[in-house]
Amino acid sequence: MTATSGPASLRAGGVFEHAFVVGSPGEAWASLTLAAPGTSWRDARVAVVEIEVDDRDRQEVILAGGDEPTEYLRLLGRLAAGSHRLRLRIQPDLTSPDAAAVTVDRVQTRFVGDEDPAAPVWRHAPVVHYRAVTSPLDSLTSDTPLLLFYRTGSDAHGTVIEYHLIFSHEDAGTDLPGLLARWGHTVDIEWVFRVTLDGTGRPVREEVQGPEHRTLRYAGGRALGGHPVLQVATLNGTVTDQVRSCFWGALAPACAQPEGEPREGVLQRFPWIYRVSALEVLRQVPLDDPSPDSRGPADLRSYVYVQWKRPPGPETPLEAAVRVGGNWYASAWGQPDLAFAGPDAESTAVKVPIGTDEAAITGIALRALEPPGAPLAVRLVRAFLLDDRYGPRPSFAAGGVCLTRRQPHAAAWE
Repeated sequence: MTATSGPASLRAGGVFEHAFVVGSPGEAWASLTLAAPGTSWRDARVAVVEIEVDDRDRQEVILAGGDEPTEYLRLLGRLAAGSHRLRLRIQPDLTSPDAAAVTVDRVQTRFVGDEDPAAPVWRHAPVVHYRAVTSPLDSLTSDTPLLLFYRTGSDAHGTVIEYHLIFSHEDAGTDLPGLLARWGHTVDIEWVFRVTLDGTGRPVREEVQGPEHRTLRYAGGRALGGHPVLQVATLNGTVTDQVRSCFWGALAPACAQPEGEPREGVLQRFPWIYRVSALEVLRQVPLDDPSPDSRGPADLRSYVYVQWKRPPGPETPLEAAVRVGGNWYASAWGQPDLAFAGPDAESTAVKVPIGTDEAAITGIALRALEPPGAPLAVRLVRAFLLDDRYGPRPSFAAGGVCLTRRQPHAAAWE
């Protein structure tokens, strides 16, 4: 069942209430379209809204979208049949004084019943406690979790559901030139929880991605009627099942990784993430090297973002090249350490001269920095630039290429 309310203005000390009815036991979730006038992620002025259902299970929503109406998706947990009430309040201790009010554009609650084929995805989605490594709430200003998505598959033990978090950036690990060249984005994307279900739907294995990217058995607690509880534990987005922060959010599984696309295809469905991440980069990283011949970071609008899809197999290091006028510019500058090479490394960004637009781009090519052992067919999914507000512009290119030992470099689009 779906219930909708709003718009309204929520001020400190006030309460916004949303009533809804659940027809049978199952998982409830909410779409909250909120804005905080007077705030901006660019300078870490932020509002925080507490949400709770039936006067319990309080969680915090960090409004990283600032003064722009942004849809935040949150799990409400397993609820019994009957009437329920969702309440929103501003958290004054965490909210910038510049935020006089929060605009509630729309609140919509939805429900996934136990009979729904998607029910297992919702039932096992994790609750995530915000990072508290350098302060009681690091996520209030940096590397905040923005979106949860998932993959499904199978192995010898049964059906596998793997949950991935998108963070606004990362404070440790890969630097900005490396993120752009190897991954084609400025966010951090990490798998955080994986569950394997047998033929009856019973969990037979639960794992997390722990510090140093180790896969660890999950042995933590439960919340919201049975959801696993994680703690963001490091400056680069890995987690633990040992909770140390009292602030948390239950991000709803927004979507599956798009079929036939890289992980970054999720970002195209939620383009506001590009802007939030860019504003954090502007706050934290000097962007002072406009030369396309240098790996130094430049304005994020001076890159062509290129997303590919490669088949499973050997992790051949690749670089993309973009032709502007008569000149080619490469994503890795021919350096293997900047190539995109892992099973999830299917996107990159190519630094081009400032002011380049779609009309000036006349070709996109792909090069294997090591000769592939077998023919490698790679599909160009999309190529795009960022607009003035750091959102993705429409894609202007798609195509494909087959690289071989005799021809390790070929044009994918002209």
